[in-house]
Amino acid sequence: MTKKELIEGGWIDKYVLGLTTAAESSEVERMANLYPEIQEQVNAARHKICGNFNRKLTKSVFQNSFLTKRKIIRGSALVVFVSVAAFAFLCREHLNLKATYNSQCAKLAQEEAKLAEMSSFSRHVSERSDFINASSTERIKVKGCESTPEAEVLVFQCKKSGKMMLQVVDLPELTKGHLYEVWMQSSDSIHHMIGQLHPPIKYDSLYALRGALNYSKLQITSIDPVNKISSPVCIATVNL
Repeated sequence: MTKKELIEGGWIDKYVLGLTTAAESSEVERMANLYPEIQEQVNAARHKICGNFNRKLTKSVFQNSFLTKRKIIRGSALVVFVSVAAFAFLCREHLNLKATYNSQCAKLAQEEAKLAEMSSFSRHVSERSDFINASSTERIKVKGCESTPEAEVLVFQCKKSGKMMLQVVDLPELTKGHLYEVWMQSSDSIHHMIGQLHPPIKYDSLYALRGALNYSKLQITSIDPVNKISSPVCIATVNL
């Protein structure tokens, strides 16, 4: 192969691109050793071809890298936004549920308190009714004295246990600071205080008294504790 055939036949580019056979490559290398200008053309072809390849490869890599980073940033931003929104939603739901739970607990506590109060009142009424209507319970009317003829109380007493309770039918209104005391006179003529009534007097309630079995008289007395003055209001003689 002559130098002219090598140059005009494009063998240099084929050699650089690796498109020549082993024999053709040897011939190109032989000619490059003989002619410096052939070697220069081989070097120029290598630089040209490799430079274009590197520029395209670098541009593609940079473009792909930039696009990948942009996608990653966008994806990360979306994930962060969704996470923050979900966290805010969960916090709001937690606070709403907590407020609802506390409100329901407060309502439940109020309902339980009302139920307990109603149950206690119902039990109290039932026990009072059972006590008043029991066959062993005796009713004692304690009528007013001459100065208070309209006054009257009822004393309920169990003849077996001696348990006593008092219900106000009518009593004069007390002066501020005064109170009523309930006294009994035992069979040996000794007086014992068995209860006190403090204002306001409740006409729909039963007042518990200290129980007794052996007595001959009941008396309701108005007491002025400051001046230590007492006056009878209701008296009843009991035949036991």
